[in-house]
Amino acid sequence: MKPINIQSSILNRKSPIVNLKSKNGFTLLELLVVIVIIMFLAGITIPIISSIQTNTKKGVTSAQISQLEIALKQFESDFGVLPPDTYTANPISIGGVSIPVDSDLDTSSKCLVFFLGSKFTFTSPSFNDIYGPYIEFKRVQLDEVVGATFGTDTYINIEGINGLTKVYQYKDPFGSRYYSYDSSSPSNNTASFDIYSWGPDKSDNSGASTSDDITNW
Repeated sequence: MKPINIQSSILNRKSPIVNLKSKNGFTLLELLVVIVIIMFLAGITIPIISSIQTNTKKGVTSAQISQLEIALKQFESDFGVLPPDTYTANPISIGGVSIPVDSDLDTSSKCLVFFLGSKFTFTSPSFNDIYGPYIEFKRVQLDEVVGATFGTDTYINIEGINGLTKVYQYKDPFGSRYYSYDSSSPSNNTASFDIYSWGPDKSDNSGASTSDDITNW
């Protein structure tokens, strides 16, 4: 029997040539193309995201103005008057008991939070009742007026935000301005009150039809 030459068989066997020289990275041109595509997509996406965020804040602002309207009307129903733009004089009374005026309550934004966010407990011999709070303000939108507080009187106990006597102001969702409130001489809702936000441009256009102000009229 003829011996088989295994070594020769193995050496003569045809096998595919493996190219070990493979491509391991991007060329400079390919990298530039990828960067251009990313920049293009970012240029499209960022304005869309910004627009969505702005529209969301507009929706929240409109909803908060509606909540403030309801709270103001509830306060008016209880006390017979709307919260004033300032409360440094002319106290509001109910049941023969006056809510004490305070020199720190000198703007409409401060009065808005004070009257709508406080709990008023009347304890006179002839009048015992509790009113408020009329709305729960979002804490992240409240700015504390440093050093400013409001006091109490003999027959009334006032608890403000978190039961404190601190004075606050209420920013709109755009974060730079406080809600504008006018009950003494409203230009638009002359029989009640004006309340509005300066809107996305953070500029007071007094609610003109060409502005982006968000209003209650």
